Amino acid sequence: MGDENNKEFLAWIDALAKGIIAGCAIGYLFSLTDLLPASRAVVMGGLAGCLASITFKNKRDDMKNKDD
Repeated sequence: MGDENNKEFLAWIDALAKGIIAGCAIGYLFSLTDLLPASRAVVMGGLAGCLASITFKNKRDDMKNKDD
C-alpha cells in the first residue's frame, strides 16, 4: 500500500513540475512582447501551468479509471 501511495505522489510531483516549467517558459516568451514585465509573466505562466497540469492529471486519471 505504501508503494502505491509513493507512485501516486511521484506522479503528482512529475505532473506539477512539468506544468510549472512549461508555464514559466511560455510566460517568459510572452514577456518578449513587452506587454508584461518578465518576472510577472513568468509567475503568471507558472501558476497557469500548475493549474493546467492538475486538470490534465485529473482527466488522465479519470480516463484510466474508466478503462479499469
